[in-house]
Amino acid sequence: MHPVSVPSQPFTATPAKQVVSSNALRKAIHFVNLRRAGKSSGNLAMNSISKPAPGSETSGREDFAVGDKDAVVIVDHGSRRQESNLLLNDFVEMFRAKTSYRIVEPAHMELAEPTIKDAFGKCVQQGASRVIVSPYFLSPGRHWKQDIPALAAEASREHSNIPYLVTAPLGLHELMVDIMNDRIKYCLRHVAGDIDECTVCAGTGKCRLYS
Repeated sequence: MHPVSVPSQPFTATPAKQVVSSNALRKAIHFVNLRRAGKSSGNLAMNSISKPAPGSETSGREDFAVGDKDAVVIVDHGSRRQESNLLLNDFVEMFRAKTSYRIVEPAHMELAEPTIKDAFGKCVQQGASRVIVSPYFLSPGRHWKQDIPALAAEASREHSNIPYLVTAPLGLHELMVDIMNDRIKYCLRHVAGDIDECTVCAGTGKCRLYS
């Protein structure tokens, strides 16, 4: 069984003078967003996110809404440093709390457990009828194009009746700007002595001025 991808579709712009309904305008914006995403990340993988924010890349299709038997496997690279691996567990907990997915499992591509195969099997044990493998990666590099799909395919062989897909990585998103800006501001405040180290840097002493 192979990952399912949805190719981007051509978009024909509406003349500026033509009056359109607000619903039609939202759909037009949605298709423009899909085209922009496709330029940087290739074919778009199907997403299953409930109640997306207006204007987001996943808005507009109720048939892609999350179901009780949908499962998400969030995959990072994996590290020999256990503290780094544990951060993924924290993110999975946040993701589960803020979304309507009932089954969410962490996985590491390599160097640590649980593996993608482990997480896939655990999802099936919890009653998943579809598994969504979501890479916790920024860029659509070799790990996204080759390694993760290969590992997901291997994991699915023991569960041939369960469809699965591999979504696009995080890629370019306006919210990433807010996250980076927030991190920069926090670290500058720490260097100035106003606040303690953040949870990422805690105990490492890495967040300091070098000269």
